Amino acid sequence: MLPHIQQGRFMNAGDDQTRQTNSASNYQTRDRDAVNGTGSTGTRFSGTLRASTRALPQVVEKKSGARTANFNSDVQQYMNIQHFEQLMQTFHAHKNEDGSSGFDIDKFREVFGKVLGGGLSYDQMTMLFMKIDANSDGTVDWDEFSTYMMAGSMGETEHMINVIDEKIRRMINGPHKDMIKRIDFVPKERKYVTVSREGVVGIYGLNLKLQKTIDTKKFFPNMSWVADSLFMHDHAKLVIITDDRQLCIFDILSIKPRLIACIAQLENNPLCLAYAPQYDDSGDLILFGDDGGYVNVLQITRKFLFDSSSDSDTFEQLTPAKLQKKDSLKKNSLSYYRRKIHTDWVLKVHYYPEMNGFVSCASENTKSLVIGDLERKTVRYIHVPKGIKCFDVCRRPSFLVTGGRDKIIRLWNPYVLSKPAGSLQGHNTAITSLIVNHEESQLISLSEDKVIKIWNIRNLNCIQTLMDKVPHRPENIISAIFFDATNRQFLTGSNKLETWPLYKNLRHTIARSHDAGVVAAMFNENFHQVVSGCQNGTVSIWDLASGDKIFQFHNAHGKLEITAMCFDASGRRLVTGSRDGIVKMWNFNNGMILRKMIKPNTLEATDVIFVEMGSNHYIIAVGWDRKITIFVEDPDHFETHPVRVLNGAGWGAHKGHEDDISSVAFCSPNMLATSSVDGVIVIWNLESGYIKLTLREPFLDLRSKEEKVVEKILFLQNPEKMSSRWHKIPLISCHADGYLRFWDIYEGCMVYEMNCQITEDEGLGTMALNPDNTLLMLGGSRGHIRIFDLKGFSLDNKKDYKDIENQVVMKTFWRAHIQSISSVNYVNAHDVILTSSKDGTIRVWTSDGTHIGIFGQEVPWVIDDPSTYMPLPVDVKKESAIEKQHNQLITSHRELLKKDVIETWKHGISKELQQDSESAEKVDLGKKIKEMRQRAIQVHIIQKWREQCQRRKEAEDWTISPDLISVKNQKRFFTFDAAMKPPKSHQRTTLRVKHDAVFHMLTCHSLDEIPAFAIPGPKQQTLKSKKGI
Repeated sequence: MLPHIQQGRFMNAGDDQTRQTNSASNYQTRDRDAVNGTGSTGTRFSGTLRASTRALPQVVEKKSGARTANFNSDVQQYMNIQHFEQLMQTFHAHKNEDGSSGFDIDKFREVFGKVLGGGLSYDQMTMLFMKIDANSDGTVDWDEFSTYMMAGSMGETEHMINVIDEKIRRMINGPHKDMIKRIDFVPKERKYVTVSREGVVGIYGLNLKLQKTIDTKKFFPNMSWVADSLFMHDHAKLVIITDDRQLCIFDILSIKPRLIACIAQLENNPLCLAYAPQYDDSGDLILFGDDGGYVNVLQITRKFLFDSSSDSDTFEQLTPAKLQKKDSLKKNSLSYYRRKIHTDWVLKVHYYPEMNGFVSCASENTKSLVIGDLERKTVRYIHVPKGIKCFDVCRRPSFLVTGGRDKIIRLWNPYVLSKPAGSLQGHNTAITSLIVNHEESQLISLSEDKVIKIWNIRNLNCIQTLMDKVPHRPENIISAIFFDATNRQFLTGSNKLETWPLYKNLRHTIARSHDAGVVAAMFNENFHQVVSGCQNGTVSIWDLASGDKIFQFHNAHGKLEITAMCFDASGRRLVTGSRDGIVKMWNFNNGMILRKMIKPNTLEATDVIFVEMGSNHYIIAVGWDRKITIFVEDPDHFETHPVRVLNGAGWGAHKGHEDDISSVAFCSPNMLATSSVDGVIVIWNLESGYIKLTLREPFLDLRSKEEKVVEKILFLQNPEKMSSRWHKIPLISCHADGYLRFWDIYEGCMVYEMNCQITEDEGLGTMALNPDNTLLMLGGSRGHIRIFDLKGFSLDNKKDYKDIENQVVMKTFWRAHIQSISSVNYVNAHDVILTSSKDGTIRVWTSDGTHIGIFGQEVPWVIDDPSTYMPLPVDVKKESAIEKQHNQLITSHRELLKKDVIETWKHGISKELQQDSESAEKVDLGKKIKEMRQRAIQVHIIQKWREQCQRRKEAEDWTISPDLISVKNQKRFFTFDAAMKPPKSHQRTTLRVKHDAVFHMLTCHSLDEIPAFAIPGPKQQTLKSKKGI
């Protein structure tokens, strides 16, 4: 299979081979193979190079800003084999002062400018240099260049999303009790026609609702099983061949279906049918192959079909002997002849006008497939072991596609049949049917085990695999297959009809960027590209200017998921972490693996970052092992092991994480922050490995496990103030309980928290800052995006933090996805925001929430042209409408509740005023009004709280220590006026929380655990003094 060639090093990232040494012999062998097109990669390289050049204009003409789109193809457009020879000689002849042979960027531009004759611009050559120089050593040698070009050429791919939506496949009940032999669509009548083995014809409407059933045995009672059938579209006639050596022609679409003609007593059993409409001026041809190896030709004149259009109930009984006579065409308007083509059964035959001949196949080794001419006896044939069972022709590119019992799909040049031009492997049983989707250059293949595969013929890649797990009777096979190009859907037949809609055919289908949930989508400023990775191990590179896919490689970590992603400091390399804890570094422009970093354990890596500390470069990985694993960036070794592991093996305030680490952030010069799923944030000195302090939010112990999780942490660094000695760098954290929290890591306290929930059950999943750290973007578990303005935020010269609330301002919010957002990214060059989600899409938005498009959509956009922007996605529009309706119901419910409270309050006040009419008691009127208000809240609101607590079955049982329940400590539970700040040596979080935070906690805890009338403010009286209330 061509895609397997040499993909272990470059494309198939699941292969973790160690790098080969670049000896002189390796250089020479690779040079000869690249130039001559031979060796293990030569054929694949040269073939893909030509295909890429042909496909290039389709990419370039899409938009004016295609400079960065599929840049590898742009290079190949200007290069031929002479250019490679000239470059190879120049690379080997060049020597630097230190003895090395690599080109620096100036020499690279000079040489490529001369060789290519100005085909590439200055910026294009600069970008090409950065792509090849993935290790950022400032030089490019011949080995790096040839490896990049070969890997990029093999890895070039088109849009590779699923074609068929198998989730909404539909089974159609029909009249058939036996296996369906043929499925067809009649565009003029807008009807589907199916024919089964027992001779029953089903006619369906456009919505696949059964309209008519015809039993052909009523016209011919002794008719045996149907071997094959076809519909003559231009004459609206159905042709059937049977196992008792008969060929029958029916008129099934008339008001009264009838049998027109029957040719009986054929010399062999017919097996397959083909139709050649308007073969010549006299009429049409019907071809059928039989079990004797013959291709039979039946010529039908228009006079015969016109005469048969009468309503007569009689039909003409004909024989081959009668039709083989010379004057048969004049007398009977039919003629018949046959040719011996194969020595085995003819399994399929078809007529192709572009070839001016027919193609037939058989299960024999010598003449497996034959291309013949009806007028001449010359034939050309193909030899295939075990023969060929099916075939089809692809027009663009021009290929003849075959499949058979050896489970291999072969692609042939119709004019060069000596050897196949390519092959596709993937089926485990014999291939029984092949259909080409000419519009998309896709191939649909079916095997005996009911596995359907969809292939991209241009790059020989499998796009999608479908498995029919439904048992069928009387035989557990798919007996018929049909691609409806008109209505863009795929149909299969057993004893029932089944439809498989295409994604493009769905009216409300959303374009998908990946086949699985997206882990992250990051913008690369060097190449103006978006790099994304999904959970099935696929990494894709996109052009932000248009949304086109530039490059893609699969199986980055074998069969395991990608769990974390980041760029290195130069932006030229990609770092990925996986489910087994392995961390890899890639040249993402060609899918070549550069480093493999192995942790001491196989637990998942949840986050990775690239850190520059002085002259040292590190890759830091955190995850389920609850440790910080540090790798040094070593270009001399392919496989590396950690140079240091931080686990905080101390006690008290110096103890590390006790649960899985979820996020990591770095602040120069040496400060590292990590967060875990138990809500703890630890600040480290990366240079010494010492834990500086541990942060916890005040009510952490009272939260459920789900609400404790810290999803993401970031340092809010202001480059203008970094040089100041007194500048404080805040730490921002987003939590699963929907709160955004700000921390003073110098004082060891939380300074501000903000409820960012747009819906009641939404948590925060990710966040990001713009380059100048003035905008904060938050992504939620329900798909909402929130934008905050942090221009005025600062912790410098503050004695208290009362005014921080005015420094964190929400600018706007909108719903971007219907599932949880996995990453959010800001592109400063275009002032747009990238969002990715578990729904498999990556979407682009303006900073005010206007939808631009989805990576992977069919129609490209122009990033600077608002007229090309796409409307709001249908899924978001639908969910937003539901959410708006839900919010309206909640608002109306709250208004009614508020009205009830006010009415109860007024009633209590009027009653008290009647009882206390004496003037002496008017002094205490304000106190009594407050008591009435508390009573009203207790009657109405507290009851609602209790009902809410009962509905939270998924939460754990809440427990509060007895000393908090007592009246003595009532003040300390609800207020923090008396909470003294602990000494810095203890490194505990200072409890500085506003009263609204206490009110928020009342909605999270059972009221049975909270003393009555425990409200923030002055000290309350004891319970004994309140018995009368």
